[in-house]
Amino acid sequence: MAVLLVLLAFGVQVVLSVPLGILDVVFQNVLHRPSPNLEREPVLIGFINLVAFGAAVALGLYLNRLPLRRAFPIGRITAWQVIAVATTVLGMAVLLSEADNLFRALLRPPQWLANMLKDLFFGENKLLSRIILLVIIAPITEELLFRGIILRGLLGRYRPAVAVALSAFLFAVIHANPWQLLSAFFLGLVFGWFYLRTGSLLLCILAHAIANGLSVICTLIPVSIPGLTSQPDYTVTAFQPWWLDLSGLCVLLAGLWFFRHATPQTETSPEAAPPPSPPRITEESNSAPSATHPDG
Repeated sequence: MAVLLVLLAFGVQVVLSVPLGILDVVFQNVLHRPSPNLEREPVLIGFINLVAFGAAVALGLYLNRLPLRRAFPIGRITAWQVIAVATTVLGMAVLLSEADNLFRALLRPPQWLANMLKDLFFGENKLLSRIILLVIIAPITEELLFRGIILRGLLGRYRPAVAVALSAFLFAVIHANPWQLLSAFFLGLVFGWFYLRTGSLLLCILAHAIANGLSVICTLIPVSIPGLTSQPDYTVTAFQPWWLDLSGLCVLLAGLWFFRHATPQTETSPEAAPPPSPPRITEESNSAPSATHPDG
């Protein structure tokens, strides 16, 4: 079911994106006018994400027969937990930025992907639309699917570590290119851990928004830091200063320690795990329920 939902979201994205690409080609090759690059427009990408992930979430809710309140628990979060999450995500952002630099040095992205990422993260006069897409739409839609539906379902069938790893892998796959695979996978692991410790989907959405927001902030910082803020060309690799990587590691470890102590729970909240299926009573005996797996 998890794979089905991911394929549905990805398929809808492709179906809705193809006409935009065709229009770009028509403008450039038929009308001989500058391509509007519709497939790189943050507002249109946000609309496509809303439709694609909305369809997958709706199907997941239908198949699991879940009301919204049970599927997407808000939970109680504290200010200390929010600070710990922000600290953890900040440290991860620094280290994953360097990991991405190393990956690009080993495997150069194609020019079309580099142009798309450049337009998405560094597009001029698109700051508001980038914030709406990266800090609002993407965190909400992706967390509703991957932590609210998929991880919740996997927790009913697998051990927590396995469930989190599987959901993180699917979260990485939906990004559909190797240059975002590593960062998305490790962020998925941490978001899953946040969910396990608190049972709160809201905290995962907040963490996701912070992670994406930091990428936007890095494009606005006037100070040039090699490998972090001065990377408008994704085909050219620059590495971060060693002190920045070391600082990121220290911040990450401090954030993980802080979050663990800010969340004394060691198991997922009952509201965050899928309920077991009701036992079936056989005709031969009213006391012999058959074992069934929970939905998800």
